[in-house]
Amino acid sequence: MRLSRPTFTLVLAGGAAAAALGALSLPLLGHHLASTVHVLADASRSWLAVAFVAFLGAFVCTVGAWRSALSAAGARLCPKQAAARLAIGSMVNAFTPAKLGDAVKITLCARAIDAPDRMWTTTGTYTALAAARSLTLAGLVVAASATHALPIWPVFLLVGSAAAVVLAAVASTRFRSHHRVASFLAGVTALATDRRALRGVALWTIGMQLFRLAGTLAAVYAFGLPHPLLAALVILPALDLAGAVPLTPGSFGIGGGAVAVALASRGIGMTDALATGLAIQGVETLVSVTCGSLGLAYLMQPSERVARAAVRVAVVGASATLAAALGVVVFDLF
Repeated sequence: MRLSRPTFTLVLAGGAAAAALGALSLPLLGHHLASTVHVLADASRSWLAVAFVAFLGAFVCTVGAWRSALSAAGARLCPKQAAARLAIGSMVNAFTPAKLGDAVKITLCARAIDAPDRMWTTTGTYTALAAARSLTLAGLVVAASATHALPIWPVFLLVGSAAAVVLAAVASTRFRSHHRVASFLAGVTALATDRRALRGVALWTIGMQLFRLAGTLAAVYAFGLPHPLLAALVILPALDLAGAVPLTPGSFGIGGGAVAVALASRGIGMTDALATGLAIQGVETLVSVTCGSLGLAYLMQPSERVARAAVRVAVVGASATLAAALGVVVFDLF
């Protein structure tokens, strides 16, 4: 797949906006970063590297889940194409609020479906995947609530949202009379009619959560927090639930605050909790930027000129973010 000129312009604009928003979001956390920088500096680099590999594995599982669901909806998408398109969306998500990267994922993946209203079909597939992820997240919340670290009420919201998707899938024919609604519901119900794809989505989604739990556990070990497994069971649901309200780029700051509140029930201090939350979000952002930059360059082949431009955008974005972080953390410019 080669990106058309309008799409190429959109991607470049999105990359520039992502870099700018990412750089501007860091000063908002300047005081928190200043108070926790010494804890971040003492973190184990080897365990953070393990966390990076684990979150990379979670991304691979995410690609597998999307491919399984999209194939049930009639898409033809090879693993490399799927990974590249999803990686670009993840990179946009890392630096923009309101999960704008998910819209990028839907737009790019919809091109693999050769059918009318393919955007609506892909949106339905995305909704089904979100429901599957809600169920796996509900399992983590149940495990965390068993330790009295998290309340049980988020489980009802998560299961309820999945149930709402099921109800939409069995909507009456009166709603299906509109071709766009019918295409959306077709994307939702595609998994129900393809057991192999449904099994694949379930296994890939469970694998994704296990890899994310492993990455969170590695980050906890990096900071030497007590009861690592219990802490990871608290942190991961807290981050995901905070990400459900994406008010800041990549939920940066909100996720760290949610982790601090959740870990407070385990008797862990604010500084260590904030440092752990920021480190996890930083590792996930690094995975998103790395994969997204590679995906952008891959989709823009075979044009060497476009590939060079993509690399320049990635370098400029990474440099801007690094400069902002350096200014906040080291020189406390803000």
